[in-house]
Amino acid sequence: MPYKFSKKLLRVGRKQFVAVGIALSILISFILIFETLIQAQSKKIQSDLRLEAISYSNLLTYRVNRELNSLLFISNGLASYLNVYNKELKPEKINAILKDLYSRSQHVRNMAVAVGYKITYIYPVQGNEKALGVDYREVADQWPEVKRAVDTKSGVLAGPLTLVQGGRGLIYRYPVFIEGKHWGIISTVIDTAPFLNAAFDGMPKSDYEFAVRVKSSSPQQAFHGDDKLFSNPSAFVMESEVPNGIWEWAILRKTASPSSYFISLMRVMELIASVLLAGAIYLFLRERSKLSREALYDSLTGLANRRLISDRMTQELAQADRSNKLMAVMFADLDDFKKVNDKYGHDFGDQLLKTVARKLMQCVRAVDTVGRLGGDEFVVVLAGINQPEDASVVVDNVMMAFDHPILVDGSNIKISLSVGVAMYTPRSTENINDLMKKADKALYEAKDAGKNCYRIYT
Repeated sequence: MPYKFSKKLLRVGRKQFVAVGIALSILISFILIFETLIQAQSKKIQSDLRLEAISYSNLLTYRVNRELNSLLFISNGLASYLNVYNKELKPEKINAILKDLYSRSQHVRNMAVAVGYKITYIYPVQGNEKALGVDYREVADQWPEVKRAVDTKSGVLAGPLTLVQGGRGLIYRYPVFIEGKHWGIISTVIDTAPFLNAAFDGMPKSDYEFAVRVKSSSPQQAFHGDDKLFSNPSAFVMESEVPNGIWEWAILRKTASPSSYFISLMRVMELIASVLLAGAIYLFLRERSKLSREALYDSLTGLANRRLISDRMTQELAQADRSNKLMAVMFADLDDFKKVNDKYGHDFGDQLLKTVARKLMQCVRAVDTVGRLGGDEFVVVLAGINQPEDASVVVDNVMMAFDHPILVDGSNIKISLSVGVAMYTPRSTENINDLMKKADKALYEAKDAGKNCYRIYT
């Protein structure tokens, strides 16, 4: 591929690359701007969802604490009674109190009183026979919580635990101290499922699901709800205090929030808007580049047009004066081009003009400019010539290029040129129009001389 033609393609490719680069930069910039706005909106939505989840979790813990306090109050009241009337205590009286308290409570499996660490009283006895006489110190999985209640002199809620008498349940243990000395322990066994069902019964319909577990248990496993919620990164996890312990809650929205769909829609709109805007800018730059090129280059051959030729001649005249070198303008015209058009058609004639343009580009130097004035008239600006003979060498190359038939649209055709050349001497009074008139006059001298030759204006 000729050097000058390759260079021209490189310039076009570079402009396309710049247009694509600008469009991509704008695309990225708008995506970043939109994404910043979306992130801000997303954080606000996440904050609102978090507040909503906190509000729901507070309602859950309130209901659990309400149910729990009504049960724990029984143990605390019984402890106060035993402390005050310890000298009047009799087995039948303690059993009667346990029976009465049991009848007044809900979700309680049994109530027991241990003297020291041994379960001495229990109600109801039926179904809990195995628990009577059990020494807490001999029950490995229950003893740590019993000891903690005694050591802290406060109630401890443990479980759900596997019970000695079978089954599972929450156990609230409250130590009894008489005259500052440990006397025994009151235990209230709570049926976990009915207790929690009662706590959550009547709650307003919600889009949330939740799970509960004991924080200090090992292994940590939910005793209500799906344990997998705790490993879900979208779940909101919070803690609530129970007597001498902590429960963990995992709360997850069952369905995506409408706000989440809004964020997704915003991201889709962001991408569409950014792509459309970047595409519009790219098309604008490409069209502008195309219009700019059409203003300076011939649409058929891609050579410089009359406007660009005039500009290049002005530059080369100034350069010739500065460097004290010659400059030449060469006019070339196809011989009998009209006959070719009449014989083969205008489409073939256009292909011939393109082929001639390429061959002219091959014959000149990289510093020279080849243009088309219109029709079958071409012009070459030869820059930086040391002597007139240098112009003659270039013209000879051009004439030799058309000595043989050339291939045009699959057909070999013999075509010749007539050429006129005008020379510019540094610091002369000639201008562009003068040079072009002289080159044109030399061209017609070549035509009059029989065509297929060139003349240098003298």
